[in-house]
Amino acid sequence: MAATLLALALALSAIPGQAQTISKKDLGRKALETVVTHLRSEDSDVRAKASEILGEAGNKAALGMLKAMLGDKDKYVRIAAARALWELGSPAGMKTVYAILNDIPAQGTIPVTNLPLVELKIISQNKIREHAMAALAWMKGEKAAPELYKLKNDNYGTIRDAAARELARLGHEEELAQFTEALVSEDEAIRYESAGLMAKICAPAAAVPLKTLLAAEKSLRVRMAALDALKCNPSRREAAAELLKLADDQNATIKYKAVAALAGIKDAKVQAKQTELVSSTNDIRLKISAQKGLMLAGAEPDKATAQSALDSVTPEVKLEALDVISAFPEDDAIPLLAQALEDVSVPVKLEAALQVLKRFSRK
Repeated sequence: MAATLLALALALSAIPGQAQTISKKDLGRKALETVVTHLRSEDSDVRAKASEILGEAGNKAALGMLKAMLGDKDKYVRIAAARALWELGSPAGMKTVYAILNDIPAQGTIPVTNLPLVELKIISQNKIREHAMAALAWMKGEKAAPELYKLKNDNYGTIRDAAARELARLGHEEELAQFTEALVSEDEAIRYESAGLMAKICAPAAAVPLKTLLAAEKSLRVRMAALDALKCNPSRREAAAELLKLADDQNATIKYKAVAALAGIKDAKVQAKQTELVSSTNDIRLKISAQKGLMLAGAEPDKATAQSALDSVTPEVKLEALDVISAFPEDDAIPLLAQALEDVSVPVKLEAALQVLKRFSRK
């Protein structure tokens, strides 16, 4: 791993142009050290996130480290490494993904005394199979469709449902229709589950059904799930009027989620609301979320708002700040990214590292 780390460091320091400074090099090395250190974390979620970052950063000098992560004791980490390798152009992790996906829990008569433990193991095994399936669909895209249709006949309902979800995410209308129809179910639990799945599918065709759901929905948890689903929906402008209403909701979480979902919608009324929030609210969550929306619409990012958000005690707010900082010129971004790399929150630290590596490393 030491040799690979050296190769990455050399690639990182070889930044083209005359504007190269020691501070950039130091920041880049710090970011790289941060990611590599967390590859050895005792927390498997952290190791998985660090693996993903090496893929997203786009530097092929990380291939050796990622191939080593395919042997991690945790299957979630192996899948993350496989995805990262694929992103770097290597199919080396595909066998790993297939091995996990095809590790089907055995079925048969289970002694009553062992039933609870065996059922928990089956649930856990299918959760990781579902994760592998999502990775496969992400890696192969539409080419994964034949395998997903086969998985719709799996022995386990959770796998069949996940296969339908991935097909819907790929744009298969029949599967998507099943989920959109569930949004109007009389059963609140079904509406909630469907809205939650829509946040993973992010299908443009779901924007209008989600808007309709929000207009009539009374359940707080369903409304929150629907707002999360609209946040990732490319056609969320269809729901702009409803989102603007909810941006004035009395419930602070609903209000925040509505403002977050408005980000990226290029509309005069939306931008007026965002401008109003940036100038009037004392809630830093709302302020940075509104600032992000203005930025995506073409406005100049505001350094003071980003700094205030980065000084927050809430990791979620700091991550929103990093989104805004990603649009800053290098000289403005460097001190803020340096601060984020020292943050106590691991997700914030790793997100800052990713941004540094994307900005300053040569692919």
